Amino acid sequence: MHAIRLALISSSLAAALSACAPARVRLPEGFVAHDAVVYEVSGHSPRRFNQPVQFGPYSAQAMREGSTFAWSVSLNTLGVGRTAKPYAYTLTAPGQAPVEVQCRMRAWTAGVGPESQRTTADLTALAGPLLACGVRPDGHDVQLLDVAREGGRLRGRLSAPWGREYAVRDLHGYEGTPITGVIPTGYVIADGSRTLAVVDVLNQGRVHLDRRLDDRQRTYFAAAAAALLLLDPELGE
Repeated sequence: MHAIRLALISSSLAAALSACAPARVRLPEGFVAHDAVVYEVSGHSPRRFNQPVQFGPYSAQAMREGSTFAWSVSLNTLGVGRTAKPYAYTLTAPGQAPVEVQCRMRAWTAGVGPESQRTTADLTALAGPLLACGVRPDGHDVQLLDVAREGGRLRGRLSAPWGREYAVRDLHGYEGTPITGVIPTGYVIADGSRTLAVVDVLNQGRVHLDRRLDDRQRTYFAAAAAALLLLDPELGE
């Protein structure tokens, strides 16, 4: 109930902000809009099942979204549940090799007490990542993108075919305000202290890609950004 209440408060804050101007993610410190190419997203919100997600020259085509599958088992006053959802697509851009992406979200919960008054806990962090993706640029081996719950935050990593690994983390701030939401307002892909991409999941969504990335790198980070746009941080709650 506490998590639901916080989520409702966060949603109400976002709605109040949107009444004045479209709510946007607060960019991480040191990263400013003119350092990046910024693209508005279509197909993210409202989301239509199996429809492409597009921003700028990048398009997540051949979208294959599985249904959300959930099960639970109860024994007296104990209960365990699992929720999972797969999705896959091919990221394309003019003049660039396609990037195939296959992802699975999964969340585990455990509860104690009678069903009508059960107290539940999120066990996803103990069972593996919330999001696990295989990312394969044409002609390369499969790379890993994963995002796991760590306390109240989301943390992960993105490996790249050129031999680097990047950090992934959530953002919770709203642009122009000190307000911080409970549900992520966006995600960052970073190389140490350098932010390379920002994925804004508010409203229709926006993707910021560092101008200094070359075309191949930008396409690869765009493929990861599409996966983060489709991530449901509340899966299983």
